[in-house]
Amino acid sequence: MRTLIIIPAYNEELTIGSVVALARKHGDVLVVDDGSKDRTSEIARESGAVVIRHEVNGGKGKALGTGFEYAFSNGYDFVVTIDADGQHNPDEIPVLLEPLLKGEADLVIGSRFLNGAKKNIPLYRRLGLWVLNVTTNMNLGDGLKITDSQSGFRAMNRKVLGEILQINSEGYKVESDMLVHLSERGFRIREVPINVRYDVPNKHKKNPVRHGFEVLAGLIGLIEYKRPLLLFGVSSLVSFIIAAGLAYWGLSPYYRGEGVYLTQLIGAGIFVIIGIQLFVAGLTLNVLRKLVRE
Repeated sequence: MRTLIIIPAYNEELTIGSVVALARKHGDVLVVDDGSKDRTSEIARESGAVVIRHEVNGGKGKALGTGFEYAFSNGYDFVVTIDADGQHNPDEIPVLLEPLLKGEADLVIGSRFLNGAKKNIPLYRRLGLWVLNVTTNMNLGDGLKITDSQSGFRAMNRKVLGEILQINSEGYKVESDMLVHLSERGFRIREVPINVRYDVPNKHKKNPVRHGFEVLAGLIGLIEYKRPLLLFGVSSLVSFIIAAGLAYWGLSPYYRGEGVYLTQLIGAGIFVIIGIQLFVAGLTLNVLRKLVRE
């Protein structure tokens, strides 16, 4: 059973050598250098990895896509993805592969939230990950709940590999896109506990707030497509709550024997109309979605 370990990398000359050296104990290693401006490719090659280099940085999604195509065309049975910055421990690769070898799962995710490792995660990251996990789970099939939807430490079998080649995902939302796509098609997804360290160099190549909002925007777009009644229903409810607050504000002087605040009452009426329109839009899109699925 042949295993390929894919490491997408961008300006990781400080850590790529050690990650490759440790990963090679568990399978062949492919580093996809996504347009690095440092010695990432050179060091990875010297450490024993096969290297494919993108001349222009295209994002993690494109880097993984290149790796998946290489793995599929070269007949690998299992694929492991691991980050290049040293946060993950390559010696835990067998932990991810075990459920695949036993035939218990098709995709295995290494979760930092299953063994207390979350204590080492900065608070702002925990909050952001919680939001992204909740939003991702809203897009997944019934009964499937993922504790670490953004983990880049994953293992998959060849069936999954062939399926995810159909996903056209860019940037860091590739992890969530992969989960949604596979859950819709009934693949078995499982999580196993892993350890994560944050005392690594280059841990913030991209602004984490901007990164989080980009992923969240993509997930909200998926909810709009997959569960329009939920998204528009919640938006409609928020609009009605705002309308009720404005109406109370506008009418409160009336109950004291004074006049009313006309501006607030007009605002309340506007938000009522918006709430009705959002709810009708959600119902309409939900019907259209069911017709398209049928």
